[in-house]
Amino acid sequence: MEETRTLKGNSRKRRERIFLIYRVIFFFVIIWFVGSSLFGFIIGHLVDTQIIVESVIEKKYPTMGYIIRDEVTVSSPVTGRIISKVNTGERVGLDMPLFVVEGTAGTALELGEPITVNAPMAGVVTYVTDGLETIFWPNLLESLDMEKIEDLKADIIDNNKADVVEKGKRFCKIVNNLEGLQIYLEFPLDTFEEPLQEGQELNLFFPEINNEVKSVIIDLKGIANNAQVLVKLPEVWYSLLNKRTQKVELIIEKRTGIILPKKVLVINNNDETGVYWLRKGFVFWQPVEIISEDGDNILIEGLEQFTEVILNPGLVKEGQHIN
Repeated sequence: MEETRTLKGNSRKRRERIFLIYRVIFFFVIIWFVGSSLFGFIIGHLVDTQIIVESVIEKKYPTMGYIIRDEVTVSSPVTGRIISKVNTGERVGLDMPLFVVEGTAGTALELGEPITVNAPMAGVVTYVTDGLETIFWPNLLESLDMEKIEDLKADIIDNNKADVVEKGKRFCKIVNNLEGLQIYLEFPLDTFEEPLQEGQELNLFFPEINNEVKSVIIDLKGIANNAQVLVKLPEVWYSLLNKRTQKVELIIEKRTGIILPKKVLVINNNDETGVYWLRKGFVFWQPVEIISEDGDNILIEGLEQFTEVILNPGLVKEGQHIN
């Protein structure tokens, strides 16, 4: 009898121990599941991704351009009160009335016979002059010296609101808007792989006015290790009528493809370069080929458009599931 009770007690203790083990295992499974879910939830909120699309990457060389116009300044023949006949930005024909000067007798601007000043050439009128109009003549690259030009000081006169003009002082200028503008540029000779030639097109970007244009080289020369070129814009930009200098970026190379920051690259155990991307919450690794680099950005091949790429790959690993 006692032996029977002892066997039953041992069996009950064994069942209790097994049940305890199951409970411990179940507890750890729950802890693991909750921990994994919580970790995936946290990582899911920390991971940055980007849906990729094709875009353009450019290799540029920034420089300063000097603007050259077919222009002539007009001064008043006498001192007096001024009456403009043409608004700034308007086109005037040859010998058309440009402005009238009144009160030419004496220094007190006493009333006298009005004098009408006519336009010496046809073009667009602007009442801002810089005193450099006689230095920057079109088509005269040989007379331009970049070192001397950089030392020039503009003497800007803005007569847009002037009501009195002095004898011999610049009052306005007329720009031939049918000839287009010329830009004088300097950059290293090795900027382009092939030698430059007259008639060759350069792609220029003007960041201050957010405009890109193809311009034709009309003259060029080499000074030491630099190329100095004169290019012609296809038309007059009225935003540059009163500018003498303008920031210019030479577009040396332009490619279209998938552009991503360098930080997305992941090197696998076989020293292959690739990226992590997401599909249905799972992390995959995809090899890519780097076509070109531009600062912190790269142009790559090997990914399809609209792939969701992970931007901070250090937080994940291949095969991981992210909530």
